[in-house]
Amino acid sequence: MSTASYGTLDAANTYFADRGNAAWAAAGEDDRTAALVRGSQVVDGLYEPRFPGFRASGYDQALSWPRRAATTANGEAIPEDVVPLPITYAAYEAAAAELAEPGRLSPIVTATQIVKREKVGPLETEYIAAGSLDDTIAAARPILTILDGLLYAFLRPVLPGILVV
Repeated sequence: MSTASYGTLDAANTYFADRGNAAWAAAGEDDRTAALVRGSQVVDGLYEPRFPGFRASGYDQALSWPRRAATTANGEAIPEDVVPLPITYAAYEAAAAELAEPGRLSPIVTATQIVKREKVGPLETEYIAAGSLDDTIAAARPILTILDGLLYAFLRPVLPGILVV
């Protein structure tokens, strides 16, 4: 594993060959390597707040894993020097999406340019009103359900806020 991505290019190549992903194999090595870096960044950016424990080497660690004081959703301890295989697989899946369309999983979002409703004749376009930044970003970002499936055992639940009066 490099410090810039989870897994290795050789392991990713095997992963996608096993799954019959011809688009991955057809891409150039430099493109696949860059996609692995972007895929790893996407996994960390989307999921690190829900990962258990803390970065093993502190805030200066390049990637979110390995982690210390981490356990699975079933309570199994994850050693501090281990990156669980599903984390790496999730980075591979994100990399494949990034390879197909660079920047797809990390879009640049301008709220005033997101179409809420479009009528074709006689031409009418309505853009969304600028709401919360989180809502705007969530509306623009594609959802890869395979990532949630792969990472399920390594995510803390999102609990609703509790108001105490």
